[in-house]
Amino acid sequence: MKIKKSETEIMVFAIYWLHGKTYFYGLSKGYEGLLAYDASEVEVLEPELGSDYMYMDDGVFYKPLIEENILDELVEADPSAYQRFLEILRAAGSINEV
Repeated sequence: MKIKKSETEIMVFAIYWLHGKTYFYGLSKGYEGLLAYDASEVEVLEPELGSDYMYMDDGVFYKPLIEENILDELVEADPSAYQRFLEILRAAGSINEV
């Protein structure tokens, strides 16, 4: 899934709902972690999530975020979690470089 904020395209790895609003967790160039984006402030470019996502609690998450237990660390921009996430994405062929 991809969204766009201003002129920046962002890869999305989670959708969650909080207080009646929809948010995306996205991987954006220049930030070593996942950032939250309010759905009302972005444009959805590619709406498909793919088969590697799972529903949990109040959201839909990229499975490796949950399986590797790195979601919270990525939200906090932990460098080791970010490096692990990049390894996972490269192995899956999802990215070349961020």
